[in-house]
Amino acid sequence: MDNCPFNFSLTNDTRIVNERQCKFFSSSGGSWHMQQRSERKDAARHRELILDTASQLFHEHGVESVSMHQIAKSAGIGQGTLYRRYSSKAELCMELLNDSFKRFAERTSAELERSAGAAASERLELFLRRWIDYITEEMQWFNAIKPDVWCNDERVNMFASPPFLYVTGTIRTLLDEAVQRGETKQPVHTEFAAFNIATSMSPIAFLYFTEDRGLSPEQMKQQYIDYYVGLLFKP
Repeated sequence: MDNCPFNFSLTNDTRIVNERQCKFFSSSGGSWHMQQRSERKDAARHRELILDTASQLFHEHGVESVSMHQIAKSAGIGQGTLYRRYSSKAELCMELLNDSFKRFAERTSAELERSAGAAASERLELFLRRWIDYITEEMQWFNAIKPDVWCNDERVNMFASPPFLYVTGTIRTLLDEAVQRGETKQPVHTEFAAFNIATSMSPIAFLYFTEDRGLSPEQMKQQYIDYYVGLLFKP
């Protein structure tokens, strides 16, 4: 796997070696290509089986209570097959988070597109509500990933991860739109503002306010939106 915990570029277990070898194998009856296609199908089938099984077990028993051995046994595959694809339970959770974030981004982008005629402040509020809802729903994956990945700076740059870039990019686009329409109180450095809005509502911040400070997700959502919309936009 790529070091980034939210890598959206899914890779196959088998790769085309190089152009010269491809030409050689394709000239020998195409049997190599058929074998490669079969291996790719097997890899995709194993991936889907593992993720479906792990997701079901995690939801039934909780991430912490499920072992890699249990996942392999329930999926009907060998532990070696499982570990060749995922070296740890955290990596498996990363992939599940990848898939869920793709769905979140598709749904949210479509919703923002449908509300294109509304004020930028309303669309920003919509996006921030959806973002906090997503963090709330997927906190079990964030919790499982955090010990193995978030605290190891050599393995991952969270600010370059696709989810962070999607969140900051969406917020910046909405702020750019607000500035162009004259909806903001004053000129805004939209890149800087988007970065700060995104980092202030990271999963780590969410855990702090909900677990240490005792706020409910709904209270968090309202405080967060009231603060930034009130800070940046005209009444």
